Amino acid sequence: MAVNKYPWVRNIQGAENPLIIMGKVQAGSTQAIKRGEICTFNETAGYFKPIDAVADYVYSLAITNEEQKSGDLERYMEFIAIREGDVFEFELAAAAQAEYGYALELTASNSQKLTYDADGNAVAFVVGRQNYPTEGTTLRNISYAEVMFHPEFSYLYKNMYPKNLKKIMAKIAAYTITLEDCGAIITNKGASGSVTLTAPSGTVPVGYHVHIAVMSDNTFVFDPKPDTASVYIKGAAQTAGKYVSCTDIGDFMTMVWDGTDWLCIASISGADGDISVQS
Repeated sequence: MAVNKYPWVRNIQGAENPLIIMGKVQAGSTQAIKRGEICTFNETAGYFKPIDAVADYVYSLAITNEEQKSGDLERYMEFIAIREGDVFEFELAAAAQAEYGYALELTASNSQKLTYDADGNAVAFVVGRQNYPTEGTTLRNISYAEVMFHPEFSYLYKNMYPKNLKKIMAKIAAYTITLEDCGAIITNKGASGSVTLTAPSGTVPVGYHVHIAVMSDNTFVFDPKPDTASVYIKGAAQTAGKYVSCTDIGDFMTMVWDGTDWLCIASISGADGDISVQS
């Protein structure tokens, strides 16, 4: 059960205070939140909620800086934005000899604990050295650790200050890709039926690219060019002006514009199998 606490410790780049942003939360009767909980932004509903499932790696994290009590109305409340260099203290799910760089992931059952990451998709890593010995080479076990979060999981960097991170987008209805979406990973997570992505109209710069990943067991379609029928998708299908789709969870395509045609430079099954031309 979450308790109120203040997890921000310092910023190694010299900031004297955490960066506070405002985030929308549900009424406390629906979702009570304690200060110091790790929250993720729910894009579909448009509010922050405590993290509750480590299976979903599409995180947009911030940390609460005040409490949403059971009697509070839906509102905007303070969150600590996760910046590069910010150090936080969180409890470990299991005490460990956590060395510098020890990899951590979120804990499904507790929004104020971090768990050792064994699969290579860490959201945070240990930077504290309190358990290092003054003599010898044996690290002490610690139950709490000073950590930094990887920027790609920060709400600040993903939505407000994207830098060079890949934007992750979930689309459950037809969507026309914009030039600003270049480099994005676009999924159909949550879709209940077929979803069509349409390429940008007009002039598309050479090297423009998007990554398309199937995360719902429904057809995910890429329309190569809405304003001409002469464009090919090379590498997936040699048919002018035709759609290409992937159908099964785990299918993916990377589409790159070469100035004339789209190049399918990577896919799970190439021109065969689950990736096919659509009429």
